[in-house]
Amino acid sequence: MDHKKVMMTLMASMMLISSSGGIAAAENTSTSSNNTSKNSADNNTTKKEQTSIAKKVVHTLANVPAVKVTARSTVKLTDVNLLSQDDGNTVTYTLTYQNNDSEPMMMLDYWSKVKTKGGTSFSPKLITKDQEKKTVSPGSTVDLTYVMKVGREVKLSDLNFLIVKWDFSKPNYESALGKFNVPASYSITTPVGNTKTVRLSDSAVKVKVSGIKVYPGEDKKQYVKVGVNLNNISYKLLDNPNIKWILRTPNGMNYPLTPDKDSTGISIQAQANKTLSLMASLPTALKLEKSELLLVEEQGEEKIALPVAALQLPEASQSNVDTAANQPNIISIDGQPVSTLLESTRVRTEDEEYDLTMQMVIKNQGKKEVKVPKYALEIRTADGTAYPIETKALDDLKLKPGATKTIKLITTIQGDGDTSKIKLYAMTPITKEEGKEGNTNASSFEFSYPVGIYAIPEFVTSGDGLTTETVIKNSKGTFGVSVGSLQRLPWTDSDIIAAKVTIRNASAKTVQLPELEAMFTIDSARIDGDTKLIRAQGGKLLGPGMTTEAYLLTKIPSELKMSRLEVTLLEKVGEEETNDWITLSTSGIIQPLSYVGAGKTFTQGTSEKETELGVRRTYVYPGSSSDIVYTEFEMTNKSLRQSGLAKLVGYYKTADGQYYKATAKQADRVPGPGQKSVVTFWAKVPKSVKTLSDMRLIVGEGVADNKFISGEGEATAYVNAMSFEVQPTSLSVQSSLNDIDLYPYKFSGSNIRAYLTGGTAVQIEMIYSLTQEESVDSGEYGHKLILSLTDGSGKVFDKELTPGTDLKTGINQTLNWSIDDTVFDKIRGGSYRVALYDVFEGHRIRLAEQGYSYDVSKLPKEEPVFPEFPEFPVFPVFPE
Repeated sequence: MDHKKVMMTLMASMMLISSSGGIAAAENTSTSSNNTSKNSADNNTTKKEQTSIAKKVVHTLANVPAVKVTARSTVKLTDVNLLSQDDGNTVTYTLTYQNNDSEPMMMLDYWSKVKTKGGTSFSPKLITKDQEKKTVSPGSTVDLTYVMKVGREVKLSDLNFLIVKWDFSKPNYESALGKFNVPASYSITTPVGNTKTVRLSDSAVKVKVSGIKVYPGEDKKQYVKVGVNLNNISYKLLDNPNIKWILRTPNGMNYPLTPDKDSTGISIQAQANKTLSLMASLPTALKLEKSELLLVEEQGEEKIALPVAALQLPEASQSNVDTAANQPNIISIDGQPVSTLLESTRVRTEDEEYDLTMQMVIKNQGKKEVKVPKYALEIRTADGTAYPIETKALDDLKLKPGATKTIKLITTIQGDGDTSKIKLYAMTPITKEEGKEGNTNASSFEFSYPVGIYAIPEFVTSGDGLTTETVIKNSKGTFGVSVGSLQRLPWTDSDIIAAKVTIRNASAKTVQLPELEAMFTIDSARIDGDTKLIRAQGGKLLGPGMTTEAYLLTKIPSELKMSRLEVTLLEKVGEEETNDWITLSTSGIIQPLSYVGAGKTFTQGTSEKETELGVRRTYVYPGSSSDIVYTEFEMTNKSLRQSGLAKLVGYYKTADGQYYKATAKQADRVPGPGQKSVVTFWAKVPKSVKTLSDMRLIVGEGVADNKFISGEGEATAYVNAMSFEVQPTSLSVQSSLNDIDLYPYKFSGSNIRAYLTGGTAVQIEMIYSLTQEESVDSGEYGHKLILSLTDGSGKVFDKELTPGTDLKTGINQTLNWSIDDTVFDKIRGGSYRVALYDVFEGHRIRLAEQGYSYDVSKLPKEEPVFPEFPEFPVFPVFPE
């Protein structure tokens, strides 16, 4: 009875509560209109508080609670990074295990999983360098970093990082110990001015952005320079980690940053610092506000890009390097102020081009000695055309405090001589060294930025004949004559002075040129003897406005210096009689040869007869007392008709001014439209020459007997010379005899069989292919190949082959030869190696090497040998 009363009381209470709730709800509904304004005000206040909380960004994971893995040991989430890529986001996170127990903690017992709050699972993997971490010693910590790919829309706050342990009592043999969740307010970006501690090659390194500077560029680009300080706080050397730097804009665009020449190698001693300069060429329209610097580490053979850190970049400072005429420009070199002033200019004008000579004064205004970088100097026109200036004045130039150096700069520019349309650019040096094996940071620096842009001071025309057209009138007509170029070229033990003279018909009718000869006067000394005049075009008739060119040549001692040079054209009026036709005076300043950098080409001639010139590649064939420098030089006919240059002459010039005459091999046939002709140059250079990497190849058109030569003729001089940069290529030995470049041939011959015969002879068969580029004409192919077989005993056997004769061109050709030597007697198997050598003038380069096993299919079968048994003695039979 009491029990029934209790139950009735409970039911009555529940009904009362339900009834009260309904009444309260009804009252709430009836009075809702009266409280609308009050609720709205309360809601606005709440939203403002929530927005304030959301805007409070957190840059640390210190407040994320640790997860216990044992009663005393813990694991913490200590770092998270994200890298956005086209195929999704790459996420890395670091777990720090703290072993507070007395026994080692086995890492195989624990692992990590990642799930989104919606239940999507990911499979993170340990990065390569952490896969060997198996235990955590008592009282120590271990960092494990995982990497995984997620979708582009996944946020870090969407992820739960689970800590899992083996538990064989559970159905799936695992037990979840806990999880980490990154707060929505957490930002992986380190604020401006703050330091981020990261792990690079297992070393703790503090990274901090020291500044960002913008330099003006061209073609709607700007050069951005980011300074980064690395502080190695670990106790071991940080040696060239595989890292990359990326500038990320607020809209998510990624631009790779390239270390400058002083930042390509990162080797930082323990507890030491290094500041890196990172460069990028970006569109000028790109806004850099709120950009970030990303640090990415490449790991594993696949070079997977792992995000390591993101640092907010400060506001960029604009660098103003424009300098008004006659005003100094202060450049900082190693922290020291250095004044540069373009103080004088001289212009010599001729047809549609002019020579520009300038003087620049460099003064060290700092308190320490500075080494002036080898700035790339060039003249740029208003439309962006650049004319490089060659000078050696900046080679190893060091200035003590207060010291001054004046350098002369000379170049030739297309135009009318108006220097208000041009400016001088001083660009930072370009590093041309390729990355070393195993050092991904040593990539070449492929661009430079201006440290000074100089307006050209006013000049006074000197009237020098090298830049001014002189108009003459005579019985033949009216002519404008000027010296277009003046070159001093090496020739055995002397020098060639080659003046290119342009003659223009300045009249309104067709004229005929007289028979002309040449004469040179150096200072006040007239040169008698070996003086030549070579006409560039046949015929003597010139229509109105037409021009023709002639080359005036003479030879002088190589040590002779000139302060004044006069070039005289003589009109021949009889067998032994001449009259002065015109004399052009110059200051004797020799123009630098047109320079063509490595990998560049130069197009010479008019549109009707254009030839593209360039160095294809250069090798050094080592020898015992001297080396052979060998260059493949290409001429491509760019005109619509069969055309080409005369027989070429070449000289190698070392960085310290030594000249070596090059032997040239050139095809006799003139190339057709679009065809290439290969000229090979080579010279023996003593072992004492150590500057082969900075050589120039001076190439000109050979002349003899007052004309350009071709075919079998021998040149006695040359003109139209240019200086080509040659950088000897180091060939790596291929591991296969396939696809060997023997330009203009290509060779494949890895199918080699060496048959053992059971005696002293070995029969060798090679199936090979030798193809030749049909669009390339070349001179006599002076190379030979050597197939070198090295037996397992170390004995070497060479087979010399000549492409085109011993080796026929074609696919799947067969070559057989045999070797007879006692070393092969009774050999029943084993291996050997075959090497392929390129041999030139007795010097050889190894191209490829491959190992093989002897073919035993032709060995005679051996008869089985049975052991001999002794005969049993015969015992006499005795009667019983």
